[in-house]
Amino acid sequence: MGRPESPPPASPAVSPAPSSATSAAPSGTPSMAREREEACVDRWLSERKLDRYGSPEGTMYAGGTPLFNESTGEQIDRLDHIYRKHPEARAACAPGTGGR
Repeated sequence: MGRPESPPPASPAVSPAPSSATSAAPSGTPSMAREREEACVDRWLSERKLDRYGSPEGTMYAGGTPLFNESTGEQIDRLDHIYRKHPEARAACAPGTGGR
């Protein structure tokens, strides 16, 4: 009935996927640093009764957020927006500025 099946071609060596115990990001990764910075900024805003964008609580935004300019299509990062409005938040929370 035909010739015997040959084994599939060898594939390049692939490391096994890390176990869930070792897949957590180390505390020094950029994503973890960003999470810590955002948590610090959120605390800083809350202590001053400001919303998540650095404006007084209850502020309404056209389009739902001040981070998106509907007329230009430009989107800005939330922390950049807050730091422009409140440089003291950067001093308190941004890595490399003496914050935390």
